[in-house]
Amino acid sequence: MTKERANRPTAVDPAQPAPAEGLGDQTLEGRIYRAYPALTRSEQRLADVLLEHQMELPSYTAAELATKAGVSKSTAARLIRTLGYRSYPEAKRAIRNEQFWGSPQGGLSRAEQAPEVSAQRMMEDDLENIRQTLAAIPEARMTEAAGAIANARRVWIIGLRSGHGLGLHIAHYLTLIRGEVHLMNFGSGSLSHDVGSLQEGDLLLVIAFRRRPKILVDMLEASREAGARTLLITDLSAGASARAADMTLRCRTQSPAPFNTFTAAVTLMNCLAWQVHSMRGDAAIDRYRRIDQLVRRLDNVSTPQTPP
Repeated sequence: MTKERANRPTAVDPAQPAPAEGLGDQTLEGRIYRAYPALTRSEQRLADVLLEHQMELPSYTAAELATKAGVSKSTAARLIRTLGYRSYPEAKRAIRNEQFWGSPQGGLSRAEQAPEVSAQRMMEDDLENIRQTLAAIPEARMTEAAGAIANARRVWIIGLRSGHGLGLHIAHYLTLIRGEVHLMNFGSGSLSHDVGSLQEGDLLLVIAFRRRPKILVDMLEASREAGARTLLITDLSAGASARAADMTLRCRTQSPAPFNTFTAAVTLMNCLAWQVHSMRGDAAIDRYRRIDQLVRRLDNVSTPQTPP
């Protein structure tokens, strides 16, 4: 990978559109999400590459990123200007200086620029995240991931940091569909015990969004060394961890609020669970029946037959 000299300018066509207003105080990620709906298809492809490689952006030249996206250098220059940067080196410097990357502080705006709190705006952004997330994942990749869950000898699930609750969510549905689903507890201090239990034929499902623990890559590599396959559900910023996993499903998490939204991730998991159910067929239905009998016997829940 060729390093770009800091003093090498990126050509900017004077005829290119002026930067969108109000972008000056936003992170690269925030600028991309704000401009994304108005970008051309080729610009959107390059924007996706920028999001995916933002952690490593200082190591890439503009030409290398354009090649990864399959677009021209002029498209790269136009997108950089649309995002509010004078040049690509300026964008790289901004990434280096984003000290609150992944933090709610990174999403804060000045009081006069802060968006009005709006349920309608949140709903619209969540729907757009869902649309773009599912549109970007090829059907074959979803089928591969669902098949890995359906056919694994054992499924091990761990949700890291903000992914903890999402790990509980998908584990709840997968334990309805199949047996041998195990939750790992990252905070238990015995991660080595859990990873040490992985064997050939197992699947490790990891949910980890930005500000991922540094141990994640080692955990994925150790799991693969044990013979297990690995599936990572993450956001567009994952770099080294995505390369360390056998399969990666990326979700958009952009929100008008200071923190991320995981609506698209939940929808993705619901789709996965549905597909796993379909693959398991009669075995899943038989398991539902057994669990329903035990629910009535053990879980003491209210139903129309046994109201509260």
